[in-house]
Amino acid sequence: MIEITSSKLYDEQASINHVKALAFRRHASTEGETKCLNYIIQELKKEDINPTTETFEWANIFTITLKLIFTFLFAYIFIYQIIMLFPSITWIILILDILFFVIVFFVVKFLFDSIQLRFIGKNKEAKNLILSFQCKDPFPKRPVIIFSAHHDTASQRYPMKMIKILYKYGALLILTYLILTFIVSIWSLLVIFSIAQINTFYYNFRNIIFVIGLIILILNLILLANKKSNKSIGSIDNASGVAILIELAKLIKKNPLNRTDVIFLWCGAEERGLWGSRQYCNQHFEELIHEYDLDKSYNINIDMVGTYIGLLDKIGLFKKKDLNKNLNSVLEASANRQKIPIKKESVKIGAGSSDHQIFRAYAKKYENSGFQVSLFSTEDDVKYIHSKQDTPEKCSAEKLNDCIEICYNVIKSLDLRVE
Repeated sequence: MIEITSSKLYDEQASINHVKALAFRRHASTEGETKCLNYIIQELKKEDINPTTETFEWANIFTITLKLIFTFLFAYIFIYQIIMLFPSITWIILILDILFFVIVFFVVKFLFDSIQLRFIGKNKEAKNLILSFQCKDPFPKRPVIIFSAHHDTASQRYPMKMIKILYKYGALLILTYLILTFIVSIWSLLVIFSIAQINTFYYNFRNIIFVIGLIILILNLILLANKKSNKSIGSIDNASGVAILIELAKLIKKNPLNRTDVIFLWCGAEERGLWGSRQYCNQHFEELIHEYDLDKSYNINIDMVGTYIGLLDKIGLFKKKDLNKNLNSVLEASANRQKIPIKKESVKIGAGSSDHQIFRAYAKKYENSGFQVSLFSTEDDVKYIHSKQDTPEKCSAEKLNDCIEICYNVIKSLDLRVE
């Protein structure tokens, strides 16, 4: 890969200055969002760059769905607890287990459907900011590189790290609880046929399950009490991504690629369920298919560059697989050549909850198997985000600039490969 440095082409203080300038609350559909978009537009216009603003509708379906899930779990576990007080009818849990897993199947299918736009509750309006740069040689069906970063912020009552711990151990407790209640329900069924009997061991075993159930009920109440707040100014998450895209756009304006177009997308309402990228792909993905060769195209999503640079590498709970075919290898090679430290990250469920997930889902839907996505994100910085701790001081100017260098070097190199 040919190294093409951009060291002398941009102001090294600009990215951190953007982060500082965006140190205010930017919730979707608020004055903060408008103020943020106006700032981005003004910064781009200084370089004679004119982005397009697109308004879209969104609904708070993610929060509503989570509340419904926790309420359902609370009610279900509570019913289990009551049934276990009566050993002669505990076998009914077997029927409830079947119903439970059927419901879970459809809920998971609903939650992981990145294509369908579903509106529950009051509809609101938010905005995407879109910017396109045509290459010097715009031949038909050329590749395109899409940079994305969300511009909105989110806050909640509990620290993000605490919530992740509650989710992790809560899920383990629920799984344990279901296995143990399955055992006592079988035991209850065997008693009916006089194959087993209710004895002291049964009651002790049931009491242990009962305690686990009480813990789950308490955890559910804690999570139900977690409400949105207005504390975070979202420097790491995601003024950092906004800043990096602004500076990359300036670089591409000065030095357009030869045979590859570049699109910049500042997404709105990402924190409310990836709505900005959902609506962008819903409106424009077929246009992209018509205009470009998406099997040779890329989405580079930047969502959190704070105390270091992280790159999502592996996904999957048991069998880990690569997020993309070779885009990460190109990004890592760029970092290594420039002696920039980069940390590989992994996620156990899904493909990482950010806007690249939507591009990945649409590419799969339209069978563009060659389309690759990547995500810059710093998992270790999760302890700061969605809280008042997410401040500009947590963002490293050096890391912001390093990310710009990596991305700029990579897209120039990818462009040189286009035949």
